[in-house]
Amino acid sequence: MFISRVWTAGLLAAAAVLVGCSENHGPAPYLTVVTTNDPQYQVLAHIYAAVVRATGIDTRVRESADPVAELDTGIASVAPGFTGTVLRQFASQQRPTGDEEATYTAMIAALPAGVAAADYGTAEDRPALAVAASPGASSKPTLAAFVRHCDQLLRSGQVGQGPVPVPRIGSCDTGAPRQFAGAGELFAALKRGEIAVAWTSTASQNLPVDGVTVLDDGKNWLPANNVVPLYRRNELTEPQVLSLNKVAGELTTGDLSTMTREVSGGGDPQRVVDTWLNDHQILLRG
Repeated sequence: MFISRVWTAGLLAAAAVLVGCSENHGPAPYLTVVTTNDPQYQVLAHIYAAVVRATGIDTRVRESADPVAELDTGIASVAPGFTGTVLRQFASQQRPTGDEEATYTAMIAALPAGVAAADYGTAEDRPALAVAASPGASSKPTLAAFVRHCDQLLRSGQVGQGPVPVPRIGSCDTGAPRQFAGAGELFAALKRGEIAVAWTSTASQNLPVDGVTVLDDGKNWLPANNVVPLYRRNELTEPQVLSLNKVAGELTTGDLSTMTREVSGGGDPQRVVDTWLNDHQILLRG
């Protein structure tokens, strides 16, 4: 479930909502949705562009090295984000908690003055821990059960360098994981038993289909990181913000992971997103 809030400051005159310049040196008749070249963000950007376009304004998706900075300076109008990631970007001293609402609220407070946020979604890309699947297991393994044995948590691995998302889980230190060059090597080592647990994320496109299980974090020990649309404050009309909010309750973590995997494999983001939109008929609902 998500909390519905509309963070908009009112309606906008038609000329003010338009971004860029036309051949007449006037405002161009479209809104710009900016994204990095990350397939996950590309999927979200094309979803947001489609739902805003359905309100009657043309939209364009464009890549940017720093989408949020473009929102803040007024170059662009909408950008995808994740609550925990955005919070760390603007308030590095604040560590996101496992509480989705608290992380969202802290993120809102940390945003630059020119940037606002629509509803956060049920889809997330929260840090997660994966273990080798147990054949014949009758229930999904839980993180709470796993950390009853702290020595297992210390036998961890991750892709690349850097600290793990949290220094402790329950009463256990997370330690320094073994580093791997890529996800293939990481999960192969996990299946062979060379490590006991692998750091990943809930929407990771690299999770193997077979042989690996993500531990259920029922206690929300790991930091929240929910999908959230960011937009230029005072530029979107109320119907346009509401169109972004519709995505929050419709897009699932599984949907995001599947579409990201397709785009990473060479799929066109627009076509991948169009298929999902048609299946869910979001654009047909008021």
